[in-house]
Amino acid sequence: MLDSYRNRVDGILTPISKAFIRWNPNTISVLSLVFAGIAGISYFLGYPAITLIMVILSALFDAIDGKLARLKGVSSKLGDFIDHSFDRFSDIFLILGFAFSRFGNVYLGLFALIGVLMTSYLGTQAQALGLNRLYAGLMGRADRLVIMIVFIILQIFVGSFYRFNYISLTPTNILLIIFGLFGTVTVVQRFLIIYGKLRDQ
Repeated sequence: MLDSYRNRVDGILTPISKAFIRWNPNTISVLSLVFAGIAGISYFLGYPAITLIMVILSALFDAIDGKLARLKGVSSKLGDFIDHSFDRFSDIFLILGFAFSRFGNVYLGLFALIGVLMTSYLGTQAQALGLNRLYAGLMGRADRLVIMIVFIILQIFVGSFYRFNYISLTPTNILLIIFGLFGTVTVVQRFLIIYGKLRDQ
C-alpha cells in the first residue's frame, strides 16, 4: 500500500541521501543488513527498545542506498542484486528474532516467514519474466516496516493482551499473524496479476 507513495517519499529521501554522498551505496546496504541483524538478536535477547532503534536505522539505510546510487550515477545490476539479497536476509533475521523471543511463537514465525519471502519472491519474479518489478498488493516491504515499528512499540509498553492455551497474544505474535495473513493475501494478489499479464502476452 505504502509503495504508492514512493514519489512523495523520494522527495524526503533526496536530502538525506545527499548527506551520505561520499559513501559507497553498497556500504549503506551492508549497514542496513547489520542493523537488521542486531535488531533480530536484541529482540531474541529481550531488548525490544534496542530493536526499535535498529529497525528504524535499518529501514532508513535500506531506503537511501538505491537513491544514493542514482544520485552518484553508479546504479548497477550488481548493486540491485546486493540490495535485494540483503533485504531478504534482513527479513529473515528480524522474523526469527521475533519468533524465538520470549514474546513470540516459532510456528507463527514460520507462517510469517513464508508470507514475507513469497511476497518478495513474486515481486522480483515478475521482473525476471520480463515484466516490471511488482510492488502491488495488500502489504509490501514498506508496509511491513511501519507495522513492525508500531508493534515493537506496543510490545515495549503493553506486554501481553491475552493467553490462549499455549499461545500468548502478545503484540509480537499479532505482528507475526499479520505478516502471515497479509503476506498470503499479497502473494495471491501478485500471482493473479503476473498470471494475467503473462496470459495476455
